[in-house]
Amino acid sequence: MERADVLRMADGVLREYGVPLKVAGVSPAGAGWTVAFSGTFPGAPALEVILQCERTSNHHVRESLKRSLSLTD
Repeated sequence: MERADVLRMADGVLREYGVPLKVAGVSPAGAGWTVAFSGTFPGAPALEVILQCERTSNHHVRESLKRSLSLTD
């Protein structure tokens, strides 16, 4: 899975669930990815999520993002 794929999925999850964050960066981290988010409002806290996915399918990365951001369907 490429960095651009993770970036696209993270952005899509934020839009779909209306999370007031934006993706600030994506970088490889061991067996997964580190995704940094910044707030869209002044003074909003930044957040960094480390995705540890045994399988790097789109589904597993997306579900790991949702779980890390505490989002439910």
